[in-house]
Amino acid sequence: MSKYPTKRSALFILFTGEEVGLLGSKWYVDHPLVPLDKMVFCLNSDNRGYTDTSLITVVGLGLTTADESLNQAAIPFGLKVIDDPAPEQNLFDRSDNLHFAQKGIPAPTISMGFTSFNEEIKKYYHQAADNPNTLDYEYLFKFFQAYVLAGRKIANDSKTPFWKPGDKYEAAGKKLYNSQLSTK
Repeated sequence: MSKYPTKRSALFILFTGEEVGLLGSKWYVDHPLVPLDKMVFCLNSDNRGYTDTSLITVVGLGLTTADESLNQAAIPFGLKVIDDPAPEQNLFDRSDNLHFAQKGIPAPTISMGFTSFNEEIKKYYHQAADNPNTLDYEYLFKFFQAYVLAGRKIANDSKTPFWKPGDKYEAAGKKLYNSQLSTK
């Protein structure tokens, strides 16, 4: 990102304490390095494993106006974006994106491809069997290339991403960004 800067700045944050209450992301939104009303998007990544190496799962697809950027970023790598296949798990509200969304910042979560929260996912999720020799590195490389391209597309888009009308976080976004919505 520094070699080929984007229109908007990018801030990379690695959080701690997710499994014990999203503590790192909560701390950050309460003590931001950049004022929250200057952050236009949180491109969270959280992975619980994958079962389909042709997919990228976006928990929160359809909630923001950045869907086209997310979809277009997957195509060059032969991947397809799908929405959360396990809404009963409430994954959107169980990851570090939550605290950003609650403040009003559009914040879907990009995950490696999974089509259900099934036994194949549970086989490795928080298990000792989750180790380097179980990974498909070719897929991981394509996934993370698409993730970076999605970030570039969002950062270079002339239109600022926002929550879609009617989303439960739309009001928080309007409050956070106030009159800035038409000027970003």
